[in-house]
Amino acid sequence: MTLLPAIPELLRRTKALAALDLILSPEWEYRYYSFNSVWSPSEQMASMRDGCGDEWWLVFHSDGWAALKGLAHESEAWSKAGDKISAALQAVMPPALVDFAREPAFRWDSTGFAYFYLPSKQHWNRANDLTTFSALDAGEDELLRHLCGNPSDYAVFAEDYYERAVSAEDVAQVFRHAPITKGLISSLNPDISLKDIAHELFIEIGYPR
Repeated sequence: MTLLPAIPELLRRTKALAALDLILSPEWEYRYYSFNSVWSPSEQMASMRDGCGDEWWLVFHSDGWAALKGLAHESEAWSKAGDKISAALQAVMPPALVDFAREPAFRWDSTGFAYFYLPSKQHWNRANDLTTFSALDAGEDELLRHLCGNPSDYAVFAEDYYERAVSAEDVAQVFRHAPITKGLISSLNPDISLKDIAHELFIEIGYPR
């Protein structure tokens, strides 16, 4: 079970991951992490996809709740339970999250793990633990590691995936939501400028100016 951060920290981290991936890969189709601060009038949405079948979506609602669902396609849970665990996870989502649990864009027919946060409870709940499949390893720890890890964790991943040098200190600055300067962009990816990514960075992702 992954211990997810509190909502403010998780919101900050998911925007930071999307900003870093944007800088390292302006071409959206090659990125792992994305963020849409205008997903709906009341929701912001973070996502991850690795291009090999592993993915997750995370919604932050203005009412204070948040929810995450995803799939580790080679996990024990998905291999053994398949669509049965998908249906079970949908069924145990709280009534306040019914729209989230029915959103077609989130591919609920391919779901192996889910978490939800209700403001009245003030903590994250692992939906798998509320189903008969709780003993099966859903494989989410690896997929969610950058939501909880340190800058070095992401820097090592990014150097391998994007095949370019990535400084842990640069990552730390973005994790802190420090200003995105020309120097920071040049250090991470000298092939682009702030102008190239400004609209997506500040409008779509909602990274602070």
